[in-house]
Amino acid sequence: MATNVYGNGTNSTAGANTITHFYDKAGVKAANAVAVYAQFADRRSMPLHMGKTYKVSKWLHIFDREDGVDPEFATKGYLTARNITDVSSGLTTDAALGEGAGAVNKRSIKKVTMETSFARYGEMIDYTDEVTMFSEDIMQVRYREELGLLANQRSEDLVQLDMLSTPNVMYSGNAASLKTVGVDSIAGNGSTDELSQINYDLIRKSVRKLVRNRAERNTSIVTGSTKVDTRTVNRAYYAIIGAEVKFDLENVVRGDAITNGQTEYVYVPAYKYASATNLAEGEVGSMHDVRFIESESATVYRGAGDVVGSYTGNLSNTTHDAASAAALNTFTGTSDYADTEVRFDVFPILFPTKGSFATVGLKGNNKIKFRAQSPDVIELGNPYGTQGFFSYNMWYAGIILREERLLKVLVTASQ
Repeated sequence: MATNVYGNGTNSTAGANTITHFYDKAGVKAANAVAVYAQFADRRSMPLHMGKTYKVSKWLHIFDREDGVDPEFATKGYLTARNITDVSSGLTTDAALGEGAGAVNKRSIKKVTMETSFARYGEMIDYTDEVTMFSEDIMQVRYREELGLLANQRSEDLVQLDMLSTPNVMYSGNAASLKTVGVDSIAGNGSTDELSQINYDLIRKSVRKLVRNRAERNTSIVTGSTKVDTRTVNRAYYAIIGAEVKFDLENVVRGDAITNGQTEYVYVPAYKYASATNLAEGEVGSMHDVRFIESESATVYRGAGDVVGSYTGNLSNTTHDAASAAALNTFTGTSDYADTEVRFDVFPILFPTKGSFATVGLKGNNKIKFRAQSPDVIELGNPYGTQGFFSYNMWYAGIILREERLLKVLVTASQ
């Protein structure tokens, strides 16, 4: 008669012990709990033993305007909005062939190489043997879950910050830079706030710019369902917003009641079309040709907008002290911000279209690694067997593949 033996499976008829795998699984699950930003990133990989720098190339089409070279690129994009006289003269002088033409109309193509570098991140929790002796909770699981959730937030932040570094930027109202966002909100009663907040025309202009830059839409048409009060939604781009912008989005109208005869709200909540499509993680609704993703971790350019002055409305703003002004100057690489200034907070709306951004992984290397050491391990640094730790570490690299297709729009928002 066989005897069950406690062990690693090689000497046990009951099989291997798997509780340590259960612990790690809890941490890995937590590390992948949220992917609001990461869901829009392409996946690239690089073999080990090839250094820390990842390089990728892209070709510039011969007929494209080149960003940073053609001054009209920022406003007119690639092909659309071209002046008809330029197109006509271009065909005549650049492409036409006369009788017996020789080696004329020569063109060259350009290849651009982009690169990013891997960086390592990690954090740890140390604990004493008394935690495991006297705690009523399963601390092995709890520590791994907490570190996994922390790693997940770090990863989301890394992707978000890299995406927000796109040079393709639009501003609300008459603002022309980060420090002037909110310049239109001058009425103390808030009647001009809409010019600086998210609004219908601003979203339409954002879509127009993406179309001009040949950005591919993320979704197909939602044709609706047989349920009452459902809506159809056009092929759309995704836009990631924070809770403050979402608050204002729900009140956006098209036109005015005098012109339309009624107030026409243009935001469609996701529950009105959810049954007819697959929702992205965090999707909350749509407007025009955009479907919106709400992120609780969306960052804010705190106090980075225009000087508030005598404004007493409801837009979010910050009073700088010396430390916050210095930190913002360091971040922006300017000296625009000063102690005691009251400035509007600026909120990003991020359009991560298809193929615009990628994260890079290391082949054969896990996205995240958990490490643990029990207090029972006796060594010089732990002579009494009273100290243990849990840790995670991960490698990250992100790269903007097509900056003209990764759009950032900066607005103010209600507080």
